[in-house]
Amino acid sequence: MHLEEYQSVNESSEAVQESTPMTVKWSPLPQGWYKVNVDSVVFTKRKQTGIEVIIKDDTGAVVAAMSKKMAVPLGALETEAKAIEMGVYFAAEVGIWDAIFEGNSLSVYNVVHRSGSASTAIQNIITGILHQAQGFRMFAFSHVKRQENAPVHALAQLG
Repeated sequence: MHLEEYQSVNESSEAVQESTPMTVKWSPLPQGWYKVNVDSVVFTKRKQTGIEVIIKDDTGAVVAAMSKKMAVPLGALETEAKAIEMGVYFAAEVGIWDAIFEGNSLSVYNVVHRSGSASTAIQNIITGILHQAQGFRMFAFSHVKRQENAPVHALAQLG
C-alpha cells in the first residue's frame, strides 16, 4: 500500500514538472549597473575545479569574461563560494563598481545574506567576499536557478 502511494505521488509530481514550462526572462539592470554571473564545476576524476565569470552591462552586452581552471580538489560548496569570490575580484579588476553578483548556489547566497550559517569549509571565502564587496559603491548578491545561468554554466562545463 505504501509503495503504491509513493509511486502515485512521484508519478504525479513528475508529470507536473514535465508540463510546467521553464521560462527564463531577462530583465534590465538599473542604468550603470553590471551583472556578474558566476558558475563553477568540479572535475572529480581530474581533481580540478573550473570557474567561469561573465560580466554584462545594463543592456545585456558582455563586457568581460573569465575562465579559470584550478588544480585544486574542492567540493561543490567550496567551488561555488570560490566562484563568487573570483567574480567579486574580477569585477574590481575590470573597474566595475556597481554590480549584482549572481550565482546558482542557494547555500552561498544565504550565507552572504546572513540568512544561513557558513560551514567551516567556506567561512574564510565568505569573509573575503564580504570584505572585497565593501569596496564597491553599490553591490548586491542574487541567486539564480541553474537553467537561468545557462551561458556561464556551459562555459564551466567546458572547463
